[in-house]
Amino acid sequence: MVDVELRYLRIWRAAVGLLASLGVVTSLVFVSPATNLAVFMVAAFTAGAICLSVGLGRDLPTSDLLYMVPRGAVFGGLFVLAICGYAAAIGARTATLILLMVGVSPPVVGWLRSGRADRPARTLPRRTTLPRRSIRLPKASNRQLNAVQAEADPAADWPMPKYLVAVVRSVGELSDEELCLAWRRSFNQLQRAMGPDRRQAMVDVRRAYLDELERRHPDSFTVWLASNPRAAGNPARFFTHRADH
Repeated sequence: MVDVELRYLRIWRAAVGLLASLGVVTSLVFVSPATNLAVFMVAAFTAGAICLSVGLGRDLPTSDLLYMVPRGAVFGGLFVLAICGYAAAIGARTATLILLMVGVSPPVVGWLRSGRADRPARTLPRRTTLPRRSIRLPKASNRQLNAVQAEADPAADWPMPKYLVAVVRSVGELSDEELCLAWRRSFNQLQRAMGPDRRQAMVDVRRAYLDELERRHPDSFTVWLASNPRAAGNPARFFTHRADH
């Protein structure tokens, strides 16, 4: 199932990229260069400001911001140029095209599929042939982490990606700074996870990070929780000597 989702994501991105390229070319043909430049600059500045605001709100490191903000600005400018090109060529039907691409996007399709999967689950008993979905990690002990590694059979229909198993297995080997950074980045990975199985896997990994922080620094962990931290916040100042990495 994970392979199918990834394949669909690649197909959808390729289709959107092709349509966007055609829209940009159409804009260069039907719209004046001065208008294209003005539209691109305004859209790029707006998209870059939004990406910067989101990144600062999530306390992303500077290296991630330097990658995300220019990338978002360029993509935002090209996207608006593509819309202008289609609007000049096909008029109001541009809105139908945009709604179509949004309607078949992976997040929307995943939400619709998860909604359909949840409805029969309330009335039908769970079958024993369903893939194992709920590995719980109340405490990130070596015995439980080894159990996760042993049960992660690559040939089985296991929803957790193999790199997540590696993260859980090696959580005890991370330094305090690396553990705090991994906690922050796991929030973005959780936001981008498609499907309930992969989201549950990321929740288990984040729980393992919390358990390890509590095991190493129980007093600092209590102080951190008392500060009402955000899910995407930076806990480094409570567990390390420096907050920026």
